[in-house]
Amino acid sequence: MAINVDWLLAQVQLQYSHCSEILRQPDLSTMPPKKHQSTPTPATAAAATPPDIPPWHPLQVTVPEPSPSPSPRRCVAYMDLTREECGRLFPSGRLRSQPFRLDGRPFFLSARCNMDQRNAFHCFGLFLAMDDDDDEDDEEDDAGSPASVTVEYEFAARTSASSSGDEFVSRYKGYYTFAGGKACGYRDLLGTPWTSLMAAADDDSIFFVDGVLRLRAELSVKELELI
Repeated sequence: MAINVDWLLAQVQLQYSHCSEILRQPDLSTMPPKKHQSTPTPATAAAATPPDIPPWHPLQVTVPEPSPSPSPRRCVAYMDLTREECGRLFPSGRLRSQPFRLDGRPFFLSARCNMDQRNAFHCFGLFLAMDDDDDEDDEEDDAGSPASVTVEYEFAARTSASSSGDEFVSRYKGYYTFAGGKACGYRDLLGTPWTSLMAAADDDSIFFVDGVLRLRAELSVKELELI
């Protein structure tokens, strides 16, 4: 029987082509399973969200004298900052303290890295500010915004170079009439450039006592003088 050579070659070529297609296809059994993207539900999104971090630095607030009013007219606020917390302020950061109330008004302290008054070098500044966003109702102010109040203040820093050893030394004092959003303070509270403040080791530092910068703000409402 005669063999059609052309037909036989065509069949061989067809089989070879089919085998080549099989070899080019991926082996799905050896591939890792595909990761499916899913939209997070509110429950899973809440679980993945880190816990809220307070947007302020804690304070210790004391009242020197017992006051019959729930909101004192005098108080002392202590603010402690570690060397690491101060380092994160450079070059123009601010660290706001927790709010506290004085004579029914909301105040807070603000530690800053800023330029000195002559814009010559970075230094440590401390400011007292009256908050203009008060959640508590002010019964004395029908307009709903905090009324102005004059506050006498004195900022002090704990230092190891004082004559009697480790104690607070007054650095700046004055008085200021506050309204909502107003602030006052001193740009160069410690009287030293930022580089010198941060470069000194704890054993040689005047202001970092055991690695902590300890600040104090004595505040009192200034009585109006009647004429």
